[in-house]
Amino acid sequence: MKEKATLILGGGSALGLAHIGVLSVLEEQYEITGIIGSSMGSIIGGLYSSGLNSEEIYKIAKSFKNTRIFSPLNLDRTIQGIFDGKSLLKAFLKWTEGKKIEEGRIPFIACAYDLISKSTVLFNKGLYADAMRASTSLPVLFAPYKFKQYLFIDGGIEHPLPLAFSSVLSQDKVIAVNVLPEAQKSACFINLESDEITKSKRLGRTEVIFNAVLQNQAYLAIRDIAAFSPDIVIEAGMADGHPFAFHKARDFYNYGRKQTIETLANYKEPRFITAIRKHYRNLIRYLPNLNIPVKDNT
Repeated sequence: MKEKATLILGGGSALGLAHIGVLSVLEEQYEITGIIGSSMGSIIGGLYSSGLNSEEIYKIAKSFKNTRIFSPLNLDRTIQGIFDGKSLLKAFLKWTEGKKIEEGRIPFIACAYDLISKSTVLFNKGLYADAMRASTSLPVLFAPYKFKQYLFIDGGIEHPLPLAFSSVLSQDKVIAVNVLPEAQKSACFINLESDEITKSKRLGRTEVIFNAVLQNQAYLAIRDIAAFSPDIVIEAGMADGHPFAFHKARDFYNYGRKQTIETLANYKEPRFITAIRKHYRNLIRYLPNLNIPVKDNT
């Protein structure tokens, strides 16, 4: 009998395509009993919960075209984002066949951030498509998602790796999958002696914003790993991956598989768990009280 596990899938834009490769390994070794996701993690997790397996999700990822979503025809006329996100919602409706979360094969929660109440909102009911659209409303890139009394932006703004809510679904083993860039654990003083000039490529406005956002989210993810101590942490963020490289699904998929196979093997070593938890605690030396309450608004 397979061991039961709840998956926590984090955000990371195209880097999150690695989640599919991770799933392809985990579904062979564990009975996945629930998924909580933010941003790209909510898309992959939502598709899996709705009934698709990793192979079917991978097929969708390989057929995805950037031009389908990032098209001049989809520009946001309200100027709240570059794109209005309507084509994204249509894609989600198609991929999930218009299903509701209540109809899923396993429980699912998507994290989104509401600009009206200035708080995280957990989607555990309603259409998968609405939950996924709300959770992936990346600021600047997509217009906020107006839904009932809410105005949603990306769930990763507050919970890029939503471990804070892992106990909401079950008491099974918790496996967290982080696909964000590596968070640096130290700072350095400015060097005024060097005459070296930066020769990096010129970054566009969107790239500058996204690099900053992803790096900030990387710190938040490490903070929560250290605070909530999941049973297994799979680091599947490809170091040289680009957050908009959706056309490289194969590379992300293969990297996710590789990292998962290696990580699961490591966790079988008796001393590995103690060592890895010490590693995350050293990355974040000071942690605030993160006992986050979840209100039931039903």
